[in-house]
Amino acid sequence: MSFRKAYFVICLMISLLCLAAGYGIAGYWVGAALALLMAPAWWLAQKDPASRLPTVCLSVSVGLAVVGRLIGCSPALMILGSAAALAAWDLIFLDSALGNHSSGEPTRRYENRHLGSLLMVLGLALLAIVLGRFVTIQIPFIVLLLSLAFILFALDRVWSYIKKRPM
Repeated sequence: MSFRKAYFVICLMISLLCLAAGYGIAGYWVGAALALLMAPAWWLAQKDPASRLPTVCLSVSVGLAVVGRLIGCSPALMILGSAAALAAWDLIFLDSALGNHSSGEPTRRYENRHLGSLLMVLGLALLAIVLGRFVTIQIPFIVLLLSLAFILFALDRVWSYIKKRPM
């Protein structure tokens, strides 16, 4: 089993167990059962990544986390469950893109770089979420709106730079 498949299984288990535990601790057994019933759908999504099933699985997992948070389930478990679902979704498409090309050195380097980037982004996002749970800052609406406009502009510039850069 390759690293990306092992990481997919780990992310899938974390996602499903966090969502099921969050619902179970809150006493919503139907939600816990729905979270656990997502496992076969994720496995089918891994077998056929060209279909829309991976995106549907991600949407349902994030939807379960949102609904769980709205009905009072543990925020940490819901956030961790949805973040792990996002990582599993990304790993499905990475596995699909690389296919059986895991023997060459450039492919292994690309895979390691992608997995490192995924881990870094997940870690920073989870750190920001944890810090956001403990630190409350009152930001005026106009400052928030201007910050959002700046971030969108910066992302647009980065995206246009990436598109123009020769590979």
